[in-house]
Amino acid sequence: MILDFLKQHLHPSSPFTILLVMSVGVAGLFLRPSSRWPRRFLLAAVAGYWFIATSTGAALLVAGLGRGFGALHSREEARGAEAVVVLGGGSGTMSGGGQVVGVLTPQSILRALEGARVAKLIGARLVVASGGKPRPDLQLKPESEMMAAIIIAAGVPADRVVQESSSKTTRDQARIIPGMLRERGFGQFVLVTSPVHMGRSLALFRAQGIDPVPSVSLMRSEHLPPPSPLIPDAASLIVSDEALYDYLAWIYYWSKGWLRAPTN
Repeated sequence: MILDFLKQHLHPSSPFTILLVMSVGVAGLFLRPSSRWPRRFLLAAVAGYWFIATSTGAALLVAGLGRGFGALHSREEARGAEAVVVLGGGSGTMSGGGQVVGVLTPQSILRALEGARVAKLIGARLVVASGGKPRPDLQLKPESEMMAAIIIAAGVPADRVVQESSSKTTRDQARIIPGMLRERGFGQFVLVTSPVHMGRSLALFRAQGIDPVPSVSLMRSEHLPPPSPLIPDAASLIVSDEALYDYLAWIYYWSKGWLRAPTN
């Protein structure tokens, strides 16, 4: 429960976090009006938020996690892979009048589009859309269902798309997907996820003795005009949010020993 609360509320773009940070500074001004630390704290908070809410700050945070990863551009780069695995990046659902509608995050949509592009590029015989319901109380549909629909709409034949809908974490995906592929006669595969998520995902699969071919999705929709490098915007704040989450996830997974192959 505590971990769920932290994931949902304790991240930079959350109103809870913004109010918490500002409340600490304001409380300091009232409790210690002659002290310099409240003013310095508030100045640092404003500067920090300004930085991560700009495209420059977001790009620097993404670069720290995504350096060395790119998108596939030829069949040869796939190293003989005939399967594509697309990892989800978050979703939600809305209900009303007895109807339920799934809503993917921008990152999940971009990953699904990249998965479809790669599948058509290499002529993949199988595409796995992976993502379950990490919060069943909030998510009424598995993420895989919505991603599969986008992949099919983007031109991949429906009979080549399968869903993995039982995973709740990236670690679950790394443990479940290899078995799914082996059952269907597939070995090597292309792994599609975002640049900030790719390093941790590869480490988890490699800990299982598997070395997929990476192909990263875009972090922003390519049809939108480029944002100003110094003026904050909501999209950049969300990108920074994704990156900062994965920096913390790296630390958490490393502390648990999940990024290392098990020893006999």
